Formats: sequence, C-alpha cells, structure tokens
Amino acid sequence: MEGREEGLQEGSQIQVIDRAVGLMQTLADADGPLGLREIARRSGLSASTTRRILGALCHHDLCEQTASGGYGLGLRLFELGMRVESGLDIRTRSLPTLKRLSEESHLTVFMCIRREDRAIAIERIDGRYAFTLALTLGGSLPLYAGAAARVLMSYLPQQEVLRVLKEQPPVPFTDHTLVDPKELIADLQISRERGYVISDEDLTPGVAALGMPVFGHLSDEQPAAAISLAGLVPQLLGDQFERHLALLRRAAQDISRELGHGLGGDRAERSDLAEGAVA
Repeated sequence: MEGREEGLQEGSQIQVIDRAVGLMQTLADADGPLGLREIARRSGLSASTTRRILGALCHHDLCEQTASGGYGLGLRLFELGMRVESGLDIRTRSLPTLKRLSEESHLTVFMCIRREDRAIAIERIDGRYAFTLALTLGGSLPLYAGAAARVLMSYLPQQEVLRVLKEQPPVPFTDHTLVDPKELIADLQISRERGYVISDEDLTPGVAALGMPVFGHLSDEQPAAAISLAGLVPQLLGDQFERHLALLRRAAQDISRELGHGLGGDRAERSDLAEGAVA
C-alpha cells in the first residue's frame, strides 16, 4: 500500500512538471504576453491550476508578469539557455584538440566547466589505457577534488573559495584528498602560480591527473573551462611527466586561441588567494 501511495505521489509530481513545461511552451509559441484565461484555454488547464503553476514559475523567474497583467517567459530561461549554448560551443570548438591530446598521450582527457559549486564534465575521451575513473561524461565533482575541478577553484576570488569550503566542507575520496582548508588553499595558490594542477590519487587510488585552464574571449581572470589528462600514477607522473605536461599545455593554448583568447605569459595573475584566507 505504501509503495502504491509513493507511486501516486511521484506521478502527481511528474504531472505538475509536465504541466509547467507545457505552460512555458505555450508562452514560447505566443507572439507576446498572454492573459491568464487565454493561457488556460490554450493549455487545456483550469484557471486555478494555471494560476498556481504560473505563480511558481514567476517565483523562479522562469516566467514574468507584465504591467498589464499578461504573462511571458522570464529572463532566467535566457540565462540558462546561454549557459547551455556556452557549454556546447566550448565543447564543439575544443573537441578536435581534445581528441589529438588523447591520441598523442594515449591517456584519458576531460573538459570541465563550473556550474554553481561543482565541476561538470562536458567531454571525456578515453585513451588507449582506459580504466575506471570517478568522473563520467556529464558527471560532476566538488571543486576541491580532481585536477580540472581544482583548476576552476584556483581562479576563484579568495572570499568565494572560503564560501565554498564553508558551505561544502571537503570530505575525503581517498587518503590523499586535500580536506584541510589551509593545505587546500596553499595547493590552489601553488597551482595558480605554476599554471597547472597535479592530482595525485586524491580522487581515485592509483590514478593521477594534470589540469590546466582554458580561457575564452570574455575574461582574462576566469577560465572558460579546464582540461585534464588522467592516467595511472606511473604513466602520468613518471618519466613521461614533462612530455605529458607539454602536450597538455599546447592543448590548453590551442583551445584558448580557438575560443578567442591566447594564454600569453604577460597577463597579470592574481596571487592573493592564500594570503589571510584561513586564520
């Protein structure tokens, strides 16, 4: 009986989502703002149900009510759409270089972007030595774990880093995960100064990764994404370390140029991350 009730509740929730999506599609198909009764007529819902759903959508800025009382789509949808477009554009432009990097290194390549306080993998290309890794395509990691994620974190302002660590206290993935705020912030500072992150078994036992930022045309301070090269510790950090670092650096430079920005060495870098970050 309990399972049936849960199923009915879940079905009701899905129905509400379906109706909300339907209302947004109705607004998208309209030439301009629509009144409540017209929206209800076009969507086939009652006026009371339409009003409740529109109220929730307006609360989240997914739609908005005009001064005349009509409803239209909200700016939040534009923001979300731009984020999706940005991520897809970065992936499309970067894919040839990422494939080359994987082919030349025979290792696994990732590209991640920051969304809220997570690093999301928008591309993963398995190399010749494919094996199980914690991050999957479309998956995400906290910003303190893994090479690409820590690259993105290393470019955050000091107060933003402190906020993230306060709201998401680091938890260990392995015995090598940096969970102490002072140690983590010191590592971020060092990584920022040398231009790359070393992840040495902090995410998956026996696995290492190197990460670097790629920049777009909009900002010199914040990377558009981060790329990383992952493999077994001896493969990546052994006698081929300098070669892999050079391959990763060339890929980061090529992708940055493709996105309209060169990784020039004359760009001023902030170095205030560690200073006074943790009392």
